Amino acid sequence: FISQVFVFGNSFEHYLVAIVLLNDEFIKQWATNEGYDYQGSLSSEMGKKLKQVVLDDMTREGKKRGLMSYEQVKTIEFIK
Repeated sequence: FISQVFVFGNSFEHYLVAIVLLNDEFIKQWATNEGYDYQGSLSSEMGKKLKQVVLDDMTREGKKRGLMSYEQVKTIEFIK
């Protein structure tokens, strides 16, 4: 469901951040399943919940692939 992702980190910060571009069809399907009316932009509440879903999935996939905690993204932002 992630179309593109850019991960950034440097030695002066304690964690990695990611800029995420989601597949629009995924967002529509997820919003419908969660009872939201998605009209092409994320409401504050919807965005917050979706960020947690995506971040949890990224963390789970990272753990499956053996990434250490410091190699994991800790916060994300969406772009459209």
